[in-house]
Amino acid sequence: MELNEAIIERMKELAAEHNMTIHQVIQKGGLNQATISELMSGRTKHPKVSTIQKFCDGLNIGLNEFFDNKRFN
Repeated sequence: MELNEAIIERMKELAAEHNMTIHQVIQKGGLNQATISELMSGRTKHPKVSTIQKFCDGLNIGLNEFFDNKRFN
């Protein structure tokens, strides 16, 4: 699995765990819809750490929790 695929899957997983949609998370985190659309569609292969941080902000979690998953070992 490529890194961007792992990130997408983790975003979906965490949103579901928090009973939120991706759209709700990015709104709460202050992310641009276009940024997430580019990532989810595979057009962005290397998301910025700041993008992942804002996603985490929308869930009130830290980057360490985001990456604490077997996909990133």
